[in-house]
Amino acid sequence: MATASIKVCLLGCGGNMRGAHVPRIQADGNVHVVGVADPNQKQIDSLLSKLDYEPAQYDDWHQLIDHVDADAVIVSTPHDQHYEQISACLNSGYHVLAEKPLVVNPQQARSCLDMAQTNKRILLVAYQRHWMREYVYARELIRSGSLGDIRGIVGYVTQNWVGMSGWRLDPIQSGGGMFIDTGSHLVAAMLFVTGLQPHAVHAVLNRGGYDVDVNLSCHVEFKSGAIGSLTTIGNAARHDERLMISGSKGSLVLHLHAWRVQSMLLNDEPVEIPDHIRANSPDQAFFAGIREGIDTVEVPEFAVEVSKLTDAAYRSVNDESVALVID
Repeated sequence: MATASIKVCLLGCGGNMRGAHVPRIQADGNVHVVGVADPNQKQIDSLLSKLDYEPAQYDDWHQLIDHVDADAVIVSTPHDQHYEQISACLNSGYHVLAEKPLVVNPQQARSCLDMAQTNKRILLVAYQRHWMREYVYARELIRSGSLGDIRGIVGYVTQNWVGMSGWRLDPIQSGGGMFIDTGSHLVAAMLFVTGLQPHAVHAVLNRGGYDVDVNLSCHVEFKSGAIGSLTTIGNAARHDERLMISGSKGSLVLHLHAWRVQSMLLNDEPVEIPDHIRANSPDQAFFAGIREGIDTVEVPEFAVEVSKLTDAAYRSVNDESVALVID
């Protein structure tokens, strides 16, 4: 049976859109970019050089969504622009795949999910780990009770942010620093895999001479009674990442290095992942949902919890107190 064709618009033509989303679009074989928008013409030209056809192009994303006929929009822009863009796209009838973090505060996150439901449109967040086989299986193991009751979490992610430039170092455009950006992957993966809901957070940070956090560490208390610690280090030599989940029956450790999964250990033994769990990507899941129907796509409720935890961590630093993460 032929795969249904999908027309997609791209908001933001930067390196992430060119290097991650465009190759996944091309790999599908029947997704067509019908419009792109970016205020920087050089970014548009760089993206168009990767296509063998020329879609409509705009320097104003409003013009794009108003004038181009499409099924869906992929958003890869500075964080502070996400809410307005996602809202406009959902309310205009587009399905939306948004880069992480979804938005910069919990109220916006809840609003986006509600808008998607009201408009009967798919809204997904481009967290790659959620479609990696190891993380999908980790979630399955925890849901089946293999670890028992979750008692504790320890996680960290490192990256070399030293010498960076651009909007990620602007506290307004980014909404924070390393913790809301790369750290969002760690927070989202932890919440997605465990299903835990944060209750209270206490954080400390170091800006390393920047206007945003470079290093941040937080203690988290969860509604279930579990506790955890999450740390993001932005002045490290390279990427390294671990998530340890401890339960009443066992422990699980996931390790990534240089953006690839290196190991998955259950009670310190390598895990063999069942064949029924297939590797995927957020873009593949997005396109499949459009073709198969919105009821086949899991609503990203965890994105609200990610936003709550992140917001509370930053408020905790500013207030020098424990910031509650409750509605």
